[in-house]
Amino acid sequence: MNGRRVRLAVLAPLAVSSLAFGAVTFSAPNAAAATPTCGVRNTDNPKNLLVSGKDFKPNKAVAVESASGAEGTVRADASGVFSLTVTDASGTVSAQQIGGPEVKCGTAEQGEQKNAQEQYAAGFQQGFQKMRETCKAEVPQGAVAVDENFRQGFNDGAAKAEQRFCKG
Repeated sequence: MNGRRVRLAVLAPLAVSSLAFGAVTFSAPNAAAATPTCGVRNTDNPKNLLVSGKDFKPNKAVAVESASGAEGTVRADASGVFSLTVTDASGTVSAQQIGGPEVKCGTAEQGEQKNAQEQYAAGFQQGFQKMRETCKAEVPQGAVAVDENFRQGFNDGAAKAEQRFCKG
């Protein structure tokens, strides 16, 4: 009987610890695969849109099309990212890999709006920073005309920084 107690004393903690370990192992969440996304934005050429996406299957072809018909195919890179310039796209633009879901990228109009918002945000940030550093800010001038959205953002950012850092 003494031998039986020793075996139980040794085996019982092992059984309990293996159950606890198993519970931890099985309850760990599985890493979910990322859902592919894409977007559109205007380019310097008003007839073109830049379509870009991420989280697609790496090194696999992506078909991009719009309401006006097929626009082209591009291969996602090793990290699942792609970028393609399409011409004369209209309506909603989408992207799809063979066997994958169709992903709505947006419309040309949304691309214009997104570009305007990005330009404003970039201008705001630069104007704020320039005014914060020097309490003087002028919209940068260059060979290329500054986007009106950038200019407005720059002025708004500079005004905000002036209120916070330059008065007093």
